[in-house]
Amino acid sequence: MKKILIFFLILFIIMTPMNVNALENSRIISIDYLDDGIIVETIIAESYLSLYAENTKSGKKTKNYKNDSGKILYSVTVHGTFNYNGSTSKCTSSTIEVISNTSDWKVYSKSASKSGNKAIGKATMKRYYNGTLLETQYPSVTLTCDKNGKLS
Repeated sequence: MKKILIFFLILFIIMTPMNVNALENSRIISIDYLDDGIIVETIIAESYLSLYAENTKSGKKTKNYKNDSGKILYSVTVHGTFNYNGSTSKCTSSTIEVISNTSDWKVYSKSASKSGNKAIGKATMKRYYNGTLLETQYPSVTLTCDKNGKLS
């Protein structure tokens, strides 16, 4: 019985880092109110995967576009991975995720790029009503990593 218990304890310890990688440390960094009544909530999340890789930081920055009752209309997220060494930092990968939560807002285009220590995501969102285009928005999100690995 003792050997079985030890086996499961070791298995749990081995599997724990894979489960922890999915966790994130997130924080709201700003809430902005646009003229058209849309609220933009900006969130940064840092992946715990970074704890296992020295001088590497992974995270994401999300902008949630909400209506005045707090419902998320659409979200734009840029994911970035960075290398840093105390003197400089560099973005090594950048991807974008755009999600529309209503039938009114459609994702027209999206792109991700990297420049120096920045992961950049850009999208074009179009709002329709009964098949008629009402407005177009061009949200962008930039995730930056400083020389010490701090994401902003």
